[in-house]
Amino acid sequence: MQNRPQNQRSGPSVQRLAAPRSGVPTTPNRPARPPVQGSAAPQRRTAPAPRRVGYVESPQSSTLNRAPGLLKPLIALAVVLAVGILLQTVILPNGWVMAEKPRATETVAEISSSRGVTINEVMTANKTACFDEEGNTGDWIELYNGSNRPVDITGWVLTDHASRSIRFSFPEYTMQPGEYVLVFADGLHENGVEETWHAPFKLSSAGDTLMLFDAGGSVVQSMNIPPLGEDESYARDSAGQWKTTPEYTPLMENTTYNYAQLTSTQVVPGSPLVINEVMASNSSYPSPSGGLYDWIEIYNRGSAPIDLSGYGLSDNVQKPSRWRFPNVVIQPGACIVVYASGLDKNLDSGEMHLNFRLAAEGESVLLYSPTRQIIDAVSYENLKLDQSYKRSGEDWSVSQTPTPGTVN
Repeated sequence: MQNRPQNQRSGPSVQRLAAPRSGVPTTPNRPARPPVQGSAAPQRRTAPAPRRVGYVESPQSSTLNRAPGLLKPLIALAVVLAVGILLQTVILPNGWVMAEKPRATETVAEISSSRGVTINEVMTANKTACFDEEGNTGDWIELYNGSNRPVDITGWVLTDHASRSIRFSFPEYTMQPGEYVLVFADGLHENGVEETWHAPFKLSSAGDTLMLFDAGGSVVQSMNIPPLGEDESYARDSAGQWKTTPEYTPLMENTTYNYAQLTSTQVVPGSPLVINEVMASNSSYPSPSGGLYDWIEIYNRGSAPIDLSGYGLSDNVQKPSRWRFPNVVIQPGACIVVYASGLDKNLDSGEMHLNFRLAAEGESVLLYSPTRQIIDAVSYENLKLDQSYKRSGEDWSVSQTPTPGTVN
């Protein structure tokens, strides 16, 4: 047996892999690990320098935090410039302009009607000239049968562009000699026989085209409408010449006299249809459905039945025909009651409800013809509960015994 050197163990020696840290003493009596041959001696690690508050090691973030007063305004400016370029090149390539009604993109060869029925008047910027059944002021087109015979216009078509599928077709209807009809060009589409007619297209006040076709697709009339101002119409005069005029006359002959009559607040005398009684504070006279509504009584003092279609009632001279009667006939010597409830509906029981109410403190009630002329009017003051304002001949008086629906 050989003598082992002193202080050596049998078996392979165990070496520590971790190098001593700087500033930390090595284990006593244990040599430090020698460097591996062929490699550099390990570098001693030093403790990291303490971080400063607000300081970031990244070069980019370091620059930003060191000079926030310079870069942030530059970034904001870059964003503004980018938005401006986007608006100019993509969203608004033509600049920022106020929107306006589109102008007509084409004109048509003008063809005059030879069928008796002709387009007679057009309004493209209606504000107060003519009201529809809802009290709205859509633009409108007037047709007139100037012949001495009836003309069947069933299936005839109105359109503002020959190639468009958006057009108005007339229902089953025959125009009598001298008759006028009106179509509102307001974008709606209502062409029932008993309805107010609305075309599914609108007309441009900056100028437009208009065409009338018969049921077979042949052109009856085509025309170019010039630019028109508010409440101006483009109308044919008595010689058949077209002109721009402020003297609109829907459903009437295009004359200065008719315009004066139409816009006058004077009552046209001689009407067989009159306002007969008014109640503005009702608590004791129920309607057929049991409601207690204020009411207006209309009386036919003539000798013939009157179709009330197109006749209207209003409580404001600035809103002619604010409410229009449905298809109902009033017999001679008969009375009809209309309820001023504000409900604006017709019930199956026959009740007709206005879209306005009456003020007990006093106001005016106006009765309009289908041509929007005032054919009767009455003003009352301070009607108390269950009092009515009643006609007797041409005189009016407050009554303590109202008689709705019967002759006074």
